Amino acid sequence: MRFQSEDADRFLQSKAYIDTAIIPLVGIDADQMKQTVSLGEFTILVADELERQLKGRVFLFPPHTYLEVSDRKQEDILIMKQSLKDHFQHVVLITSDHQWKEHTEISESLFLLKPVPLEHLKVELKQKVIQDSVEQILNFLLQKWNPS
Repeated sequence: MRFQSEDADRFLQSKAYIDTAIIPLVGIDADQMKQTVSLGEFTILVADELERQLKGRVFLFPPHTYLEVSDRKQEDILIMKQSLKDHFQHVVLITSDHQWKEHTEISESLFLLKPVPLEHLKVELKQKVIQDSVEQILNFLLQKWNPS
């Protein structure tokens, strides 16, 4: 389910089955436009495919954009996660920005994608790379959904 009115209605009707919020984290840096757009594009494409495959189990929120990875931004994300905890058992953050790995307070819910520049890849290879990343996230989610 996506951040749309129609899906919000479905969420409210099926709340018991949709236990995971997915939030892509996308950086914005005009000084490194090409790199940040590439990282953000990859993150969003993977999140979209994840939602498509897990429709009815996850709710995909719009990308959370930021200018820099900082303690203040981490605090914003922690507040956002806390506000969603009443509605979702799991809140998962997805990003290609590896600066987030230094912020341990969100690390248990953070999935770091291995960024791949997609612009020069053929469509089939692009889809394969995205699918491989989705499978890695699925393993991460399975660990969250089925703790040992």
